[in-house]
Formats: sequence, structure tokens, C-alpha cells
Amino acid sequence: MLYLQGLQQLQLLEKSLLKHLPESLKVYGTVFHMNQGNPFKLKALVDKWPDFNTLVIRPEEQEMTDDLDHYTNTYQIFSKDPKNCQEFLSSPEVINWKQHLQIQSLQDSLDKVIKNLVAVHLGQVKHTQCFLYLIQDTAKKLTPSLLDRKNSSPNGYKPKSLNQEMFKPASLDITHAALVNKFWYFGGNERSQRFIERCIRTFPSFCLLGPEGTPVSWSMMDQTGEMRIGATVPEYRGQGLLYHIACCQIQTLEKLGFPMYAHVSKVNHMAQRLSSRLPYVPMPCDWNQWNCVPL
Repeated sequence: MLYLQGLQQLQLLEKSLLKHLPESLKVYGTVFHMNQGNPFKLKALVDKWPDFNTLVIRPEEQEMTDDLDHYTNTYQIFSKDPKNCQEFLSSPEVINWKQHLQIQSLQDSLDKVIKNLVAVHLGQVKHTQCFLYLIQDTAKKLTPSLLDRKNSSPNGYKPKSLNQEMFKPASLDITHAALVNKFWYFGGNERSQRFIERCIRTFPSFCLLGPEGTPVSWSMMDQTGEMRIGATVPEYRGQGLLYHIACCQIQTLEKLGFPMYAHVSKVNHMAQRLSSRLPYVPMPCDWNQWNCVPL
């Protein structure tokens, strides 16, 4: 196991991951932000260097002090050889299987390996799979071969016009975290709220304030560069507010040069319809998350 240190190694890693898109997108987006100052204090571990087979990105040990906090105890994994990476992933120096944790990857082929490791450590695992989308301008820049007329979204998208007296564009504030947490499918608890607060403090966020001065619709991004945790409160749904926010978010992050992507639940048909109106390019691989709990 090798710990990649220094900007030179991480920049070389970022360049190397470009060759394996879209399956490496989750780790690529994470390494991109590590090279922009590493605000989430993450570390990159490989089985060998520079010709690595398996890469794991995880928080530094001092960040993972709560054994029950799987929002912090999150690992992003990419492997060029998924069938033969179990030994590397079984090392306690790579993954702390004694904790509640999440594993995120865009490789379905890791499913058997992860479930085997959870069984070895006498734990339980829940696997969530979603559709994966790359934002069109990011796809043009990083993976032009994946673009064609069938899977590219229409050009000329623009934010929906708003009632300026009723809605005010803004950024999320720490005081909004509890509201955001309430409507997050993967959240709704104290630890998820702390994660949301950290993302709000660290990365650009977007919202619309309603007449009461509180957010009625929002979207943000996480430490992997993914656009996520978007929602609209029930009483304001059906007005195109999230579409407006998504357009503004894409245009702003595009100017910052961020790689942009998102996932959509396979059963959330409303979100899928929204995605069809945005410059989203469907990817040939799925978004995967494994929630692992030791018994």
C-alpha cells in the first residue's frame, strides 16, 4: 500500500484517471478537488505506483473518529482489475471495516468483492444503484467519444424566468443545513446534517429564497465534485425552481472549470424528466454506493 503525497503525484494521478473515464469519474472528481487545496482532508492510497491497479480515496485517520459516521467514513474506489483487488481492499490500513462506512464507485464489478469483504468481517451491506449523468460541457472536455446525437441534451438551455418579488437567488448558509437535511434521501439525522454543513462551508451552493426568506429550492456539491442533495420543499414544487437552480449551478461551476456530474434514482421519474431537459449526458455505467455496517 502506498500513500500518494505531494501535488506532483496527485496531478499525475488526476491525468492518469482521465484515461479510464467514465468509470473513474468518482475518483477523478475527488482528486480534482484534492488538487485544489484538498478541503476535505482526503488521502489517496494505491497498491503500487505509478502503474497502479487499484485506487482508494479516504479521509485522513484523524477525521474518522466517529465509528458510526458513515458520511465521513466514505471511500471512493476505482480498480483497473476489480476481480483481483480484494486483498488490497481487505487491509485495515486501506479500509477500516470495523466502522460504519460507505463505499462509492462507478464500477458494478466491485459488488461481489465488497460483499465478500463485508461477509468476511461479519457485517451487513446495502447496495444502492442510480443512473449516472455527465454534464454535457464536461463530457465535451473530458470524454468526447461518449457524446453523440442520441445521448446529448438540447443546447440553449437557460434558467427559467422567476417572479423576482417572490424568489431571490442566494447561496446556502449553515443555518439552512437542517432544512436541507430534512429533504435529503440519504440524510435526516444528526451526522448527515454535519456532513451537509461541511459541504456548505466548503463548496459552492445554490438556492432560491422564498417570501419568508428561507430556502424553497436548492442544490449543492460534495467532496467528489458531484452535484447532489437538490430538492424543493413540497409547497413550491411544480414551478420549475430546481430546473432554474440546476441551470445556474451548471453555468457557474463551468466557469470555475469544475468537472460536473450527477446521479438520479432509478425510481425517481420526476428527477429523470428534469434530467432530460438539462444538458445531462447519460453514462454507460451506474452510480453505486455500498453502506456497510459491522455486526
